Amino acid sequence: MSVLAAHHVGSGVSTHRGESAIRIMRAAIGRQRTLFLSVTLGFPVCFYLILLAVMVVRFGDLPNYVTAYNWFSGVARIVASTGSPSDMLPIILNEWLLEFGYMNYAYGHGVSEWSLLIIPHKLAVLTAIGALIGLNFALVADQRTLSGTTFQQSLRSVRCGLMTSIGAMCASLVGIALFWVVCHSSPSWVVSLAILGVEVSTSLALEPVGPVVSLTGVAMLVLSAWLTVRDGRISTESSANWQKEPAPC
Repeated sequence: MSVLAAHHVGSGVSTHRGESAIRIMRAAIGRQRTLFLSVTLGFPVCFYLILLAVMVVRFGDLPNYVTAYNWFSGVARIVASTGSPSDMLPIILNEWLLEFGYMNYAYGHGVSEWSLLIIPHKLAVLTAIGALIGLNFALVADQRTLSGTTFQQSLRSVRCGLMTSIGAMCASLVGIALFWVVCHSSPSWVVSLAILGVEVSTSLALEPVGPVVSLTGVAMLVLSAWLTVRDGRISTESSANWQKEPAPC
């Protein structure tokens, strides 16, 4: 390699090293915009479809009603009728937007045996989680700009896939809003545990752990993205340092 070429490689490495992790992530999102947006917006949809499928398989009944709620009107009514802001916020956060469920009409006007609820703030949280998953996918798809051997890129992809899967599963707990008439509790992720066979008392006892598990999942998604960027930069710098070794012109 010529001295000029070595100097060019060295300059490129210095520039790359100077880039912050945030700038690298933003660049990856820009180059993989379609993938990022598809995962970000598709994750909440897939999440709710999976929950709906679980309910159908568990109870053997297809949903027979869908109810849309006027969320804005409900919020306005809460604000007008609630004097304390500390009481107002929890009530607003529990306002429903959509409800899918199964109504058993064997009891007079019918009893909702189970339902899946879409609550705006939980939908927003799931979309944010989808954005973190999309960021990880974009970084893996954009690995050619992070350099490294094929083996190194494969290891990064496998690690990212495992951490993203576990992180997404843990983080999305806060987005679950299932109702089962047997539980007699507000729709939450612990209802899903009861539906899956865990005793109701045990499920309710685990409810305080939910936020901790969710935050751990978010931390794993962020850490996965950071490790992908870090290892890519290390691979680039190591490769460039090797190429910078003295060589005859």
